[in-house]
This record gives sequence, C-alpha cells and structure tokens, in this order.
Amino acid sequence: MKKKLRTNCLIVLSLTIFTFLTYLSPAYAKSILIHYSATNDKMMNMLNDAFMKKYPDIEVKSTNLSSGPMTARMIAEKNNPLGDFCTGMFGVYIRSLKNEGCLEPYKRKGLEKIKERYVDPDDFYAGDAIGLIAVGVNSKMMKEKNLPYPKTWDDLAKPIYKGMIMVASPAQSGTGVTIFSNLYDMYGGWDYVDKLHKNIFQYTQSGSAPIRAAARGEIAIGITYDFAIWSLKNEGHPIDVLYLPKIPTFIEYSGLISGAKHPKEAKIYLDFLTSDEAISVIEKMTTISTLVNPKVTKAWKPIIKDSDLYEMKKDYEINKFASDWAKRYVK
Repeated sequence: MKKKLRTNCLIVLSLTIFTFLTYLSPAYAKSILIHYSATNDKMMNMLNDAFMKKYPDIEVKSTNLSSGPMTARMIAEKNNPLGDFCTGMFGVYIRSLKNEGCLEPYKRKGLEKIKERYVDPDDFYAGDAIGLIAVGVNSKMMKEKNLPYPKTWDDLAKPIYKGMIMVASPAQSGTGVTIFSNLYDMYGGWDYVDKLHKNIFQYTQSGSAPIRAAARGEIAIGITYDFAIWSLKNEGHPIDVLYLPKIPTFIEYSGLISGAKHPKEAKIYLDFLTSDEAISVIEKMTTISTLVNPKVTKAWKPIIKDSDLYEMKKDYEINKFASDWAKRYVK
C-alpha cells in the first residue's frame, strides 16, 4: 500500500514539475501576432526580426500580398478578421479599409516623429515610409538599340520607345494603380496614358516584375518603385535609375485591424514602428521616409527634395479606376 502511495506521489510530482516547466517554456509563453503586410518581403522580414529581438515573448507570423489583394482579403474577412494589424498599405487602399470599417483607431506612440500630413486625423492609420516611382533602364540594351535616356515623362511616351517598356497592370497590382493614377492625375486625364500605352510591351501582375525583366535583358525599360531598381543595380545588374520630374510618390501606411484577436500585441508593434530599431530598418530599405529629418544611412541614396515630388491632387476610388483603365487598355 505504501509502495503504491509512493508511486502515485511520484507521478503527481512528475506531472507538477512537467506542468511548471511547460509553463516556463518560451514555446508556450509566447504570444502570437498575425501581421498582414503589403510592403516588400525583405523589409517585412527585417522589421519582424527587429521586433521579435526587442519583444522575444511575441512571435510574429506574416502574410505578404500586394496592396490590392491584401485589401480584398481584409474586406472579405471583416466580420471575422484573421489578421491583427497591417503594414505597407498604399494610401488609396488604407483609406478604402477605413471606409469599409476594417480598421480601428489607435493613437500610437511616437506620432510626433511622423510628418503630420501622413497621419490620419482620426488615428486610423499612419505612414511609415515613402516610396518613389522611378524608371529603370538596362544600360546595355539602351546602348545596343541606340536609345537615348528619357529625361521626362513626356519623353517616355515618344514613339522611339515603342515596345521597349514594361509596367505593372492597375487591374492586378497596387503598384500599377499607384503609377497610373499618379500619371492620370499629373496630366489631367487619359491622353498621356493613351500615348504611353502604345509603347508598352507588356503589363505585369507584380509591381517589381518589370525591372526584373529589364535586369535579365528581356526589356529595355521598367517602371516601378525605386527601391526595387536600386536593389538590382546594387547587385551588379546593368541597370540605371532615373527619376523623371515630377516624381510620383506613394506612402506605405499601417493600422490596427478592427476586431483583432491580439490587439494588445498589435498596438505594441504599431508603437514599435516609430522606434529607433524600426526607423533604422525603414531608412535602409527606402530612399526617403515619412519621418521628420530622416538620417541618410546609405551612400547610394540620391538627394530627393520635397519640391521634387508629385503628390496627387485628388484621391481615386481604386476599383473604379482599375476598371476604367482595363476597359481602355485590356483587350
């Protein structure tokens, strides 16, 4: 009887120790945070790594899609959100999410570091980085075909570049919507876009696909966000980066998803985005940032002034704009 009692006591003690050790185990103690991201995956991973280094008790799991598909997903999940917060969302998309009721207001810490015009007055979202639309050219192909480098957006629409250009489709890519809505706004209608369309060899689903094709020598000119061009140039590809005046811009915004299952952890991440650790990552991965007086941390960064930038005069309803574009240019 005593032997059986000792055995039972040992079992109970073992279970108690196991439960205690399990409770202390990081694998069980970590909170899970679901991150929906439309920024480039390299910056997303660098930010997540920096966050988890600072907050080791929170594990971040990410889904990365372009702004268009990510917006559609979040709207579809509105009544049962699976994500906790989103980052890298272009302006027209983040405002659409606000209007659809997919975001919850949260006044994060460190907002004083962000230029006021990039912060939603109702605190539904704030800007983290500025992207610039640039033109990447394959220097070897340009020389072989005896093509001059375009100096303006008007130059790019000249017949000499017929069949030489790739750019993302607004019907399939957030980058494409950003590029063409900026050009539509800049030129006051479809006339310029009609001219540029005659020179397009192919519209792509991915925003960075045009410059990857140019780097491979499949096309002479790719229009996309500038960091994608710089990345390939810095890898040694025969690519030159052109900023045509005025430079179209897009802001990458982040916000708290309404009904998030892990709102406490999501708010910690949104606060983190204005920390020194996050700023260091953002400045390495973008030409300029939304922050006041950003430090230049990369020698390759060009000098970009606010006066060089083009900001759209009005907002466009993204689905309608993409549909109107498709009716004109998709056969």
